[in-house]
Amino acid sequence: MITGRHQILLVRAWIERYFPCPFERGGPVLVILGVSSAILYLYTNTLNRDSFRHLPENMMILTFFISAWGQRHQLKSDLIVRLMILSLLIPLCLFLVNLLIDYEAALKYRSLNDLLKLFMFLALAWWMGGSWKGARRMMIIAFLGLLTAILLDPNLTQSLNRLLAGGRVDFNIHNAQHGAFLFGLVIIYSLCSLSLKSDETHSLRTNIVLFLACLIGVMGVLGTQTRATFIGLFACGFIGILQWVRQSVFSRGRTSPVKIFFFLFFFAVLVVGTGTEIKDGRFASAKSQIQTLLEGSLEKLPVSGGVGIRVHSWAESLKWIAKRPIIGWGRGARSDVIKHAEHFPDEIKRLFGHLHNGYLELLLGLGVIGLAFLGIFWAVLLKKIKLAASEDLYAFALYGSIFLFVLNLFESMFFYWSGVLGMSLFMAGGYSQYLAKNMAGAPRPAVGATRLSE
Repeated sequence: MITGRHQILLVRAWIERYFPCPFERGGPVLVILGVSSAILYLYTNTLNRDSFRHLPENMMILTFFISAWGQRHQLKSDLIVRLMILSLLIPLCLFLVNLLIDYEAALKYRSLNDLLKLFMFLALAWWMGGSWKGARRMMIIAFLGLLTAILLDPNLTQSLNRLLAGGRVDFNIHNAQHGAFLFGLVIIYSLCSLSLKSDETHSLRTNIVLFLACLIGVMGVLGTQTRATFIGLFACGFIGILQWVRQSVFSRGRTSPVKIFFFLFFFAVLVVGTGTEIKDGRFASAKSQIQTLLEGSLEKLPVSGGVGIRVHSWAESLKWIAKRPIIGWGRGARSDVIKHAEHFPDEIKRLFGHLHNGYLELLLGLGVIGLAFLGIFWAVLLKKIKLAASEDLYAFALYGSIFLFVLNLFESMFFYWSGVLGMSLFMAGGYSQYLAKNMAGAPRPAVGATRLSE
């Protein structure tokens, strides 16, 4: 007779089969809740824009903290964990300083969890378990969530027709910029997986699936027609070619140059080809506005269009940043930057409440201290992933970072759900492998037939 405990152990054994982990993470119920919440977080985050979407991520975070507390003696020396603690202390300290300067403004603009959002990947990495196959399965789940979001578009037929006609679509994923970012990551992950070494060999079926996923990503990028996405993909392709050249000169034989060159060439053709196929005049309009700006005529640049709104928002934010460059105001001040700009039309003030630039929002909110923290954190994280992860997962972390850095020049992706989700994806796989190696001294009880027979 199978008891309730045995059923729980059976579920845990199933989870350990698909998301194996070499170190102890707690009891079976905790592991089941943690992995399940991570799966739901990846699958539902693109689907839900209401309060429900916070439930899986909150459960994933809560179970992570409970589980990690059991391994606190090993984790306390991890620099990433220390930086996570610092991400809580920095905004709090800056808030207290701002209270002394202007009590009402400090309360109004306070934002105490912005830096902490950067660490969502840590909880996801913990529940991925550390295996390459576990990471790949989590990527598939996230991709299925994106496909489901597309299929649930209430105007799917019209969106597909518009896409085929060369028009702009967003598939009802909040707006085109967020969807474009996710589609871009699909392309990057597919190319990294197809062209670089991993811990295990891809089967022909897996390669076909990755190639089809890449094509869907291409269609998504074509459909969303976001200029920042094209620039970001081009930057990834350019840096990828430079890395291939360096690798072929100094590390010959480490990877297959022919294979890498093929996919980088495909990458370059993709970027150039998609950029030239835009038919709705958005690039021509941007060119006109940029020409006005290059002539030194900021006053003549209209507060309209993608370029005009962004440039005027950035100019206004710099005035605020100049007053508190070190400690910032709190990121909540971004909406007042727009509202208090006298030359902004009322419609712009009503529709826009952010600066379309993640770096300026960070400077506005947390000053140079916050921006310096971001740089240090990212450098440390990529270094750890490089030392421990398979080549394809490190490449995904690297090129995903480049892509996100470029998009943050034009959007505030560091702090929005899509940016947090995207960063969680491209950082968690590699960092889960780092955790698996770093936590090797934390043995775990066997899960399987032996345990179930007790």
